[in-house]
Amino acid sequence: MTLETMVSSSARHGGSELKRIDYLDGWRGLAIFLVLQGHFFAIQGWHSGRMGVDVFFCLSGLLMSRILFQRRVPLTTFYKRRISRIIPAFFLYLLIVFGVAALIGKAAPAREVVPTLLFLRSYLPADLHMFASPYPIGHLWSLNVEEHSYIFLSLLTLLPFLRGREGWALIACAFVTIAIHLSYFEFPAIAPPIEYWVRSEVAATNLLLSAGYALIRDRTAPHVRPWMPVAAFAVATALYVGSVVPWMMTMTIAPFFLAFTVNHLAEAPGWVRTGLSFSPLRLLGIGSFSIYLWQQPFYQYKKLLFAGLPFHAGIGLALSVAVGFLSFYAYENRVRAWLNRVW
Repeated sequence: MTLETMVSSSARHGGSELKRIDYLDGWRGLAIFLVLQGHFFAIQGWHSGRMGVDVFFCLSGLLMSRILFQRRVPLTTFYKRRISRIIPAFFLYLLIVFGVAALIGKAAPAREVVPTLLFLRSYLPADLHMFASPYPIGHLWSLNVEEHSYIFLSLLTLLPFLRGREGWALIACAFVTIAIHLSYFEFPAIAPPIEYWVRSEVAATNLLLSAGYALIRDRTAPHVRPWMPVAAFAVATALYVGSVVPWMMTMTIAPFFLAFTVNHLAEAPGWVRTGLSFSPLRLLGIGSFSIYLWQQPFYQYKKLLFAGLPFHAGIGLALSVAVGFLSFYAYENRVRAWLNRVW
């Protein structure tokens, strides 16, 4: 099965503009697995949690590029599907998180709640570290990057002079994000004061690069040998080993290898697609958004919640997956399917 088989379909699990492909669900499952492993069973020196986010960004770029620039899905449909996919689960999570905080006497100030609701928390308030927040919202920076990238990609479809050239334009934009990152790193005086590496103008590199390459991959696919995606993923993984590789290479070089890998999974050896299609990994991928949302409280507060208990990391991990799947099957998937039917 090639990526070209991702045709319009009313897919399982809530509907989609694209038909599900098992090994891509598995790739998404790999992303959330890396995040969970990085949070609950971290390996010293390996930035596996960040790698998991970047693995997902590359898949998102590939799929959004197919939807917007190849299938040319109308923007009204595109936004409706993104809203039904993201907003219900996101708002429920924030309602519970901030609601519980208010009930225990630690109500969040409006200056923190409002930017979070508007996907601007990685920018505002400018004097507050996102990861220093007492509320479990530090992981939402990646969702901010996703939403900002969706808007940016959709706006590119409105530029007629880019028609047929979107791939190269997106790759050029990815180089711009790399240049901005390097500028912030080399010239601290111009860098935002707090956590600039989670801001969209820096963190969207993987998504933009993968989205652009998805539109030109057919030119290179005949020359791709099965070993190449495997080797690219191995190199990318090595670039997240912080004890060996400078962090800057993780942010500026690894995206090329991850984008190449996900865009050429169809050319990879059969055992790669079979492994990614492994049912437990696919299930993780299908429920990944809810799991990603709900793992954060168990990760951030695991010592407080499970103090004195043996295997507190394992308990936190198990509860993250359990609550995530409960949220997905009892709420996210049902609301999404209903919205896609009536809207």
